[in-house]
Formats: sequence, structure tokens, C-alpha cells
Amino acid sequence: MGIKERRAREKQVTRESILTAAHQIARQEGWPALTIRKVADAIEYSTPMIYEYFANKEEILLELMREGYRQLIARTQQARFSTEDLRERLFKIVDAYWDFAQSNPELYQIMNGMGGVPLDIQETARAGREAGMVSIAALEDWAQANDIVLEDSFGSIEIAWSLMHGMVSLTLAERIEGGEPRARRLLQQGIEALLTGMTLQKSAE
Repeated sequence: MGIKERRAREKQVTRESILTAAHQIARQEGWPALTIRKVADAIEYSTPMIYEYFANKEEILLELMREGYRQLIARTQQARFSTEDLRERLFKIVDAYWDFAQSNPELYQIMNGMGGVPLDIQETARAGREAGMVSIAALEDWAQANDIVLEDSFGSIEIAWSLMHGMVSLTLAERIEGGEPRARRLLQQGIEALLTGMTLQKSAE
């Protein structure tokens, strides 16, 4: 490995260390407690050194938000192709979304403007729309196989997302009676009702 390649690799390792430290601070103290100085202390670097990688705290938050969506997309893509059953694929995606949120609550917060993390709405909306394309593709595959015409595929996914996000958020806040098991069952019932409604609408036409 040449000097240039080694330096590039070292910079990437340091960048990842900064992001990992920021995530750990949020896990322990919450996102509002995150500061550049705390990140520097955590990895035993000087504060000016952190600024060589990120201009400010918001850049760290934005990169963590993007990383969260990359992970979510990977999980939902895997779920989409985990079965040949087109209807089951949709529920697999819902499960993948739920599992990601529950295992990565800090990333989930930053991806959705929760936990006192104000980020540029255009950035988060763009990342969210890209993540939603996996679900849209799965829904359109199911609809086409069942001769169902979707006038607004993205709108249908937004309705499903409102159910998923709402149930996840309430569960994380411990506001659902019966906790996670019941919340997950209710979410499955909600998605089932949406699909049934689409099927009945097609039959009535």
C-alpha cells in the first residue's frame, strides 16, 4: 500500500471513529448533549482536529442520518427479496423497518427529527424518499400481480409509513399498552387492513 492510499485509509478510519463516538454519546446522554468537544475527548483528539473532518456538529448529524438510511435501505432490500410471495414481502419489509428502529433508536431519532435533533428538512426528506423506493417497488409488484391500479404509489407508502413510524415512535416512548409485542401486532393488523382495502376497492370497480 502506497503512502497516499495509507493516508486515505487512516483518514477514513478517523472519520468513522468520530461518527462512532458521536453515536455513543447520543446513546448515553441524548442528541442534545452532543458537542464537538465531547467527540474530541472521546477519541482523544484535539477539537481543531475534528473540524478537519467535519465543519460543525450538523455535518456529523447529517452523516449519521445518511448512514441510518443506508442501513435501513439495506435491510428492507434484503427483506424484499427474502421470499417469492409478493404479499409476504410487504410484511417482511415492515418487520425489517421495525427491527431497525428498535435496534438503532438513536439513528432512528436523527432520521426522523426526533430527540431534539433539528436537521435540514430537504436533506431528511430526500433520504427518506430514497428509502421509500424499496417499499414502493414491493407494493407495485404486489398490486400488478393482483390487477390493482395504484393511482399514487408513494402516497400509499406514506400512509403505511405513518402507521409504522407512529407505532414505532409510541413504542419507543413506552406509550403503547402491552409494549412492543402488542404494538407489533397492531402494526401488522394496520398494514393488513390497508392491503385488504386496496383489494376491496378493486373488486368494487
